[in-house]
Amino acid sequence: MEYGNASEENNGVLIVIEALKIDKIPRYRRVRVWFLLLFAIAAATYLTMPNNTNMIVYREQLQQFLLTREIFPVPPLEFFDTLIREAFLIALSMYFLLLYAVTWIDSQTLEKSGIAIDDTATQSSADDSRKKRHSASSVARRHYPKFLLLAIASLTPYLFSLPLMNIPYYIYVSMFSMTIMITVYEEKKIPEAMEASYIMTKGMKFFIFISFMFLRSVLSIISNVLQMIFAGGVWSSSLINAYFFALRTLAFGRLIAMLYRAFTTGDLKNNAQHF
Repeated sequence: MEYGNASEENNGVLIVIEALKIDKIPRYRRVRVWFLLLFAIAAATYLTMPNNTNMIVYREQLQQFLLTREIFPVPPLEFFDTLIREAFLIALSMYFLLLYAVTWIDSQTLEKSGIAIDDTATQSSADDSRKKRHSASSVARRHYPKFLLLAIASLTPYLFSLPLMNIPYYIYVSMFSMTIMITVYEEKKIPEAMEASYIMTKGMKFFIFISFMFLRSVLSIISNVLQMIFAGGVWSSSLINAYFFALRTLAFGRLIAMLYRAFTTGDLKNNAQHF
């Protein structure tokens, strides 16, 4: 991993602020529908979670096992229920993350071509925009299985990173963060796309690492503060978690899209403040 300076950290803050502007996109109403859909599904999932008493006991037993290496604790049924729900939310998040990223890049391409795609667009340009949106949806569906495969492949570095606050995992993600976008827009197979991502991000891995970490940290801190303010209620906790699940999904989609476009145009290495 390449180490940057204070300038890279400041630029990382700027791009994270821009990533949080999820509705700063043509046809922003569609993004708001996605946000509400993600929020509703996540809220329903969190609100119907099983009682976490057994899970708390299991976590304590698991921590004890990691320290003593004695008998491995048998996970309760709630563990598998929670695991399935979390896997479902991750899979859902990945689809909308990819959909937002593809939509954002396509909208930038249309704008560069001089095609109006905002709410005041003419009928002709609106038809072009509609075709492009259908294309973005079909592209996201077609490449979604590859995205899932990449996620499964990243399970090993993720698990090994748990004792180290996931830092090695974020280094891994920084190196191969552009893989899915390369498979989409450059039509490369996954191994070739991973190699291309490693080369593409050369010299900028620390910048990407800072961007990912800062975005995640900002959303986590705000979420935790709200959890403390509205502590004591299952409803409030679930709704807060659902809100930040939706926001985090679309913000990371926007961040990855901005980084990929900046890499392909050369803007990121020439001026990390320009997107």
